Amino acid sequence: MNTKLKYGKGYKELKISSENIIDILEMKAIPACKNPYQLIKQKLNSPIDTESLSKLLAKKMPENIVVIISDITRPGPFKELLKPLVDEILATRINMNKIRFVIANGTHRKMTDAEMRFQYGNWIVDNFSIQNHDCRASNLVSYGKMKSGNELWINKTVANTDFLITTGILNTHYFAGFGGGRKSILPGVCGYETIRRNHSNIIHEYAGLGRLKGNLIHLEMCEAAEKVGVDFCINMLINANKQLVDCFAGDIDKVFHTGAKAIRNLYSVKFSKYADVVITSAGGYPKDINFYQSQKALNNTIDLVKQGGTIVLIADCSEGVGQDEMERVLTSAKDLDELFSIKQEDIQIGGHRAFATGKLLKKADILVISSMKPEKVRKIHFIPMKSFDDCMDFIIKKHGKNFKSYIVPNGSMFFPTAEIN
Repeated sequence: MNTKLKYGKGYKELKISSENIIDILEMKAIPACKNPYQLIKQKLNSPIDTESLSKLLAKKMPENIVVIISDITRPGPFKELLKPLVDEILATRINMNKIRFVIANGTHRKMTDAEMRFQYGNWIVDNFSIQNHDCRASNLVSYGKMKSGNELWINKTVANTDFLITTGILNTHYFAGFGGGRKSILPGVCGYETIRRNHSNIIHEYAGLGRLKGNLIHLEMCEAAEKVGVDFCINMLINANKQLVDCFAGDIDKVFHTGAKAIRNLYSVKFSKYADVVITSAGGYPKDINFYQSQKALNNTIDLVKQGGTIVLIADCSEGVGQDEMERVLTSAKDLDELFSIKQEDIQIGGHRAFATGKLLKKADILVISSMKPEKVRKIHFIPMKSFDDCMDFIIKKHGKNFKSYIVPNGSMFFPTAEIN
């Protein structure tokens, strides 16, 4: 059997006997919305648990409006979302120069002009002020301490706006349970230390894919959004091709929970047995722009493989590891046990992902086909491979010729549900 898996802006071809495949697992085909503009306008005018956007704006008549938008690591149909959203704002006779956009970079690097045009479209870039959030900026605003004692530091532009709108993609998340909603605030526009303390809770068992109950990471994110005060939220559901399927608008908390329920119904992929081997792509550009982002595919598929199994990750990683602290922690640890010995208060951003990496590598050997240099891959405790043929040699030597595998073409958009007898 031959199949193509996305790799950067191209593909890698996989040749494997059909006898070695249990199943090809992917999110079911969900048709794209035929008229995104109309759907978004409808949602803006009939939101969940609040008045329409136009009525809210007419009541408040804000002097300035901030729209928080996702960065390049959260690709989606933002061009289709932002045009009707801005049109709705302008229809209330609010001047264009009163609308500003803030990119929810969290601790990620700043976006380039080319990436902004790719993500938001030329019209937005050419006509509006767009600010890259800097989590280490000197002018962040404190909202005081949250229940955990973690101080909430927020982007100054966001803190000083008269009307705050958040946008984003609803998806699964490997330690916050689900993305979207409150994540536009924390980590999106928070200070480094606020994000670091929140993410350091990854060491606890409650931090996991699709888990919300008792998840203190998620609950603190909700608390942060409530403290900041979001006037309106609109989040999108997308299919495997990153096309708009549906969206939810209105109260940020209600939008998030409605979206999480929809994700469980739409995205969930059932599996009935554990595999010796899982072969997955991170989903191509920009999901595999670096290893830091590509690892989401591993977090989403790890439950499919047996203890002591093997995972093959296909990810270009043109920007390398993509997170200096993650790379530093992984390369400095002589073995996996050393990763787990790090105290929670010492975990930095990136270090939290290194801790998650340790969990993955405790369960399976992970082979990586990427553009990274082999020595770099080895230093972060993964196994570099040049080709699928090399992977097959490794797998057959380890598991035998009759190994059983799952193929997951888009591991970054994958939500497994076990139905094991």
